[in-house]
Amino acid sequence: MNNFFDTTIYGNTLHQWCVALLYLIGAFTIAKTTFWFIRKFVKRLASKTKTRLDDILVNMFEEPFVFAIVLFGSYLAINHLTLPDVITAWASKIYTFLVIINVTWFIARTVTSLMDNYLRPKMQQSNSMDKQVYPILYKMMASIIWGIGVVMALNNAGYDITAMIAGLGIGGLALAMAAQDSVSNFFGGFTIFTDHPFKVGDRITINGYSGTVYEIGMRSFRLKTLEGTEIVIPNSQVTNSIIENISRAPAKKIVLELGLTYDTPPAKMQEAQKILKEIAKDNVDVNDDYATYFLTFGDFSLGIRFIYYIKKGADKLQVQNDMNMEILRRFNEAGLDFAFPSQTIYIGNS
Repeated sequence: MNNFFDTTIYGNTLHQWCVALLYLIGAFTIAKTTFWFIRKFVKRLASKTKTRLDDILVNMFEEPFVFAIVLFGSYLAINHLTLPDVITAWASKIYTFLVIINVTWFIARTVTSLMDNYLRPKMQQSNSMDKQVYPILYKMMASIIWGIGVVMALNNAGYDITAMIAGLGIGGLALAMAAQDSVSNFFGGFTIFTDHPFKVGDRITINGYSGTVYEIGMRSFRLKTLEGTEIVIPNSQVTNSIIENISRAPAKKIVLELGLTYDTPPAKMQEAQKILKEIAKDNVDVNDDYATYFLTFGDFSLGIRFIYYIKKGADKLQVQNDMNMEILRRFNEAGLDFAFPSQTIYIGNS
């Protein structure tokens, strides 16, 4: 029996192969048992505490820890065997690479989980802009952690990272040149998120287009016009365009030109101005800084300019509708006639 286990296969006795296999089986068994124990008992204990931090750490620690047990068992199995130097060197590099990747996995899971449990709820309670920033921040943080981890893993495994980074730099330059529009749109989106020139729900005017912002992405944002059409504008336009944020104005200025007939006496002109001021005063959605002026002797009318300001948050179109209806009603009751384009022809005696 001893002679059987002393049989040599690929430079190792059958006994050595069996012990190496037992290391692997033992590692998988311990890993499986540990995983079950954590799920069955440790998580239950963590859930009974007042803080959520231990729950997060247990959730994030269990899978990398189980993987670490498997790696350790594999390390013992390989070291128990007598292998060619080339295979041993490669195994050592792979093992080093996997260990660092496992640590990176744990760190990435922990950081992103902490962000999900602590940072995201606060940003969800904030404005809509922060809600859209969070997914970008989440992916950026995960990418940074994994990028650093992979570079460290490759470097410790014996690969020339300098040449690799140089190659990535050249490739990144070529990619940036090929995707200038995408890059400019990305930075335009970053400007929107950091500078806050507008947010979802604001009514803006940009490059001659006017509408309500109802969606902001990393490549473009979308406006809905008063006609109900959708306009998609690249984010790059934000960095080099003049933007008028109508929603942030304290009040909306309305300038109304009215024309009365030329047979209107001065007293009636004064009455017309008085009526306009009363209408503005009685409307709760109009500010107190209204004014009327008798400005022009037009071709066919006496011109009155009526200026008033609609309060922020009021329905602009509805307020204008109410004001115009009241002006028409009050002017008709007062016998004030609106002028329309007309000409009077005088024929002299020859």
